Amino acid sequence: MSWSQRRKATYTLSFLSLVAITLIVVFFSFFNKKATCFDGVKNQDELGVDCGGSCTILCRAEYTNPKVLWERWAKISSSGTYNMLAYVQNPNIGAAVMNAPYTFKIYDRNNVLLLTKSGMTYIPASTNFAVFEDGISIGDKVPARIVFQFADNLVWQKTESKELSITAISKTLVNEDSQPKIFVTLKNNTLLPVRNIESIAIAYDENDNALGFSKTKTDLIEKEGTAEIVFTWPERFEKKVLKIEIVSKVLPE
Repeated sequence: MSWSQRRKATYTLSFLSLVAITLIVVFFSFFNKKATCFDGVKNQDELGVDCGGSCTILCRAEYTNPKVLWERWAKISSSGTYNMLAYVQNPNIGAAVMNAPYTFKIYDRNNVLLLTKSGMTYIPASTNFAVFEDGISIGDKVPARIVFQFADNLVWQKTESKELSITAISKTLVNEDSQPKIFVTLKNNTLLPVRNIESIAIAYDENDNALGFSKTKTDLIEKEGTAEIVFTWPERFEKKVLKIEIVSKVLPE
């Protein structure tokens, strides 16, 4: 074999070796992927496909559906405008839903559906929370029953509850006989700033029936700091307010 033929054979062998190595790397990369919680396969220590074990997402057997404790409507103006609220318990410790679809339905006394209102909410871990819809107009129609429900197949995931870090340290009701206002001081009990806080005020009568509810948001409370917030209503409540509850949740950023 001549020198030029040997050189050509060397180049050819080198090229074929490079191709073979590339194919081997591609083969092993494709068939030996590192197991993850998003690969569509039950592996690692998962209890189901991409759920349970060390995965953030919980399997169906690991959580309980949230329980709706009560749902109410409250008339906020004589023109037929209402607020709606569902008071819900999340019994799952350390588990939340980032985006939970829900539906409110209002019926009259003949069980005729007057209105359907759908939305999306955050379900905080390990606590009671409220879902609020405001400014619902049904004109001269009179509601008699309200039904609230979450969509099926909510995606639950492990997370720490931040709600206990925020408390209402003062609540003051003024103008109860005309245009009620509730002034509230929120306190951050932690050594870290807390952002994106949604707070709902619920006013109760002597029988613990909810007379009215209102919502506001707070962008930031510094560590161990406080924030002043206010809730308003355009018209007086039907009965005297005997108790005020503030329900806060820290929305995911």
